[in-house]
Amino acid sequence: MAYEIQADCASGGTLYAIVRTPAGQVWHPTGRAFEEWGAGGHGVGDYAIPLTDRGGSRYVGDFDGNIPDGTYCIQVFSQAGVDPADADALVCSREIVWAGVGELTAVKLLANRSVQDRITRAIDYYDDDGRTVLLTLQPVDDPDTTSVTPQ
Repeated sequence: MAYEIQADCASGGTLYAIVRTPAGQVWHPTGRAFEEWGAGGHGVGDYAIPLTDRGGSRYVGDFDGNIPDGTYCIQVFSQAGVDPADADALVCSREIVWAGVGELTAVKLLANRSVQDRITRAIDYYDDDGRTVLLTLQPVDDPDTTSVTPQ
């Protein structure tokens, strides 16, 4: 993916991100799975996603496309030493609603393209590129029920 992780911090440092589930499990990029912290002898360096200093106090990094759709917490840390360490300072954190192919935001749902199928009545909401479906809303006959399927 491309630059879904963003953090504002004075340029010139080394920042990295950690992705967690609401239950606190952490994403292990090499293993492509969520796990309890320290499982398999893994440490902070095994979970760290490096961020790139783009200048002007903006750091960016990629959200792993292997992470399944869902809601996650992104924590950003400032690396004090040569390698990521448990004692590194937390710079910021935020929640992301991940649709499997991109971040799902209200702006994307309201400002980007949406198309309703006249037969099934399903509504596809598209990413900024206008081709990638982020979310499908499937109305049903029951007025109190709607089915939402992240893509």
